[in-house]
Amino acid sequence: MKQFRSGLLLLVIALALFGYIALVDRGKQSTEEQHRTEKQIFRFKSQDVNWLRIAAPDHSVTLERKENHWWIASPIRAEADDSAVDRLLTELEFLESERTIPAKEVGNADLLKQWGLAAPSLTIEFRDGKETRGLSIGRKTAVRDLLYARAAQDPGAPVYLVNSAVAERLNKSVDDLRNRMVFQFDSLFVQRCGVEQAGSAPLSVEVVRQGTKWQLLKPLTARADATKVDEWLSSLTTLRVRKFVSDDGAALNQYGLASPSDQIWVDQKGEKPMEERLLIGSPVPGEPNDVYAKKLSGTAVFTLPAATVQQMARGFFQSVRDRHVVPSFSVSEVIRLQVDQNGKSMGFAKRSQGWSVDGEGYKGLVDAERVEAFLRSLRALETKTFARDVPSDLRSFGLDHPEGKVVIQTVEAGGNSPAPVDLLLGRSDKDGTYVKNSLEPFVYHIASQWLQELPKEAWQWKSLEVLQMQPKDLQEVRLSFPSSSVTIRTSPDGRILLNGAEGAAAPQAKATLNRLCQLRAVRWLGPVRPEYGLSKPEVTLVIQASRMTTVRIGALLPDGGRAAQVEGEPLAFEFSAAEFQALGELVRAGSKTATPGRS
Repeated sequence: MKQFRSGLLLLVIALALFGYIALVDRGKQSTEEQHRTEKQIFRFKSQDVNWLRIAAPDHSVTLERKENHWWIASPIRAEADDSAVDRLLTELEFLESERTIPAKEVGNADLLKQWGLAAPSLTIEFRDGKETRGLSIGRKTAVRDLLYARAAQDPGAPVYLVNSAVAERLNKSVDDLRNRMVFQFDSLFVQRCGVEQAGSAPLSVEVVRQGTKWQLLKPLTARADATKVDEWLSSLTTLRVRKFVSDDGAALNQYGLASPSDQIWVDQKGEKPMEERLLIGSPVPGEPNDVYAKKLSGTAVFTLPAATVQQMARGFFQSVRDRHVVPSFSVSEVIRLQVDQNGKSMGFAKRSQGWSVDGEGYKGLVDAERVEAFLRSLRALETKTFARDVPSDLRSFGLDHPEGKVVIQTVEAGGNSPAPVDLLLGRSDKDGTYVKNSLEPFVYHIASQWLQELPKEAWQWKSLEVLQMQPKDLQEVRLSFPSSSVTIRTSPDGRILLNGAEGAAAPQAKATLNRLCQLRAVRWLGPVRPEYGLSKPEVTLVIQASRMTTVRIGALLPDGGRAAQVEGEPLAFEFSAAEFQALGELVRAGSKTATPGRS
């Protein structure tokens, strides 16, 4: 009980100390906050301001907020940069006085004139509700980097000394506060977009959204790359005016805008349907890196970076045209693949148990990852160049009698099965191979290296799994080398017996059994050939489970592996060098284990 009271007393003391510290800290924070608030010149919230005027001897600008958006009302009517105006108001809201001179110490008008406040260098006025307030800024003080300032509407107000950097941050012109965004659209609502190119070779390019895809309508009907179109639209939204030149919208000839060299347009649907069109004019004299430009719907003439605009306009067609050779498809929806090449036709079908060969020759399952990797490669295959958009003679490309063909058949989620898509393989030259799909008239030119991904024989895609067993099903494994052999068995109580005895090599034998049960080929070598040395193997594995399986291991291969074959199977495979070495080490360990006599 005494210990309990001592603990309770310590807890009370700790809580009291914590409360005292929190109270002192809160008081300190309140004092600091109060001191900071006392130094603030104005008491208002920037989000409540709906009118703002900045006046200097050489310029002035008036702004109004309408529907949460700032507009320049004078000396021109134009959109303002909301973020720039908000930064200015925040600066004004938290403006602090380094020192305040009370009104009774200000004295007569001569002193105000001496401080530059009779004819201020800058005046800021703002209105939040019906009250208009403001600040007049005079000249610098004789010492320190401070400025004289005073409330603009109150002749009896004190004089403030403020940091001189304030004047620079508050003294903004029309150009400083003007919205420099060229395009203002939501790309999610864009339905159509394109460019118009004038000159000796005029070109009109138009793309239209179709669901989640984009389609080229001009200068030809073709697939558009949705990613490239979205990137192009995104680049338009980042385009910024470099310099405003004129706001009267007249005399466009001098800017090359009466007959623009290029036009970029975006058609946006939604609650406020509209088309935004940018006219591109001539280069700016003395500034070759800039061009004149103008929005069709506006009067302002401005300059833009020439290289950026050139790429957006002149590079649009080649940029957004889909360069994929085969129209987009889902690998998971492909149910059949056929490869015809060198007089052979290989079919692969997806069934419930996986991918298998569907046709003549090798029968059996193939490696699903190999098939799907090829399908992904086919889906990603892009042309190096568009050889011909409307070919009149397929013979010149070797496509009248193709040298090969790849066919894919898909089934959609609803069970619909569209027509198969054929990729015809034509003539090859030093630069690539001409190909064409069965759905479009275009001839593509691809890198010939891609043809190396086509299987020459169906067995090349055979699954690399050679044996699939469970260790518990193994009854006996006999491993025979020319000069020695070893037998591995599992006793009824689960012990691993090597040549009938349990020795130090038992863990090694168990690991070997586990690997043999899941034996995988390094690669398939194809039909058995004499040079594989499998008629007189160097090593023989006899595995007794639900049925007997014999694996023969023969000649050394150039890469260090060994040719091997499961007896009764027509194909040879490569047995890895590491696995072969492990078998040798196991045999050597087994030779040290004496076989006990039979009871």
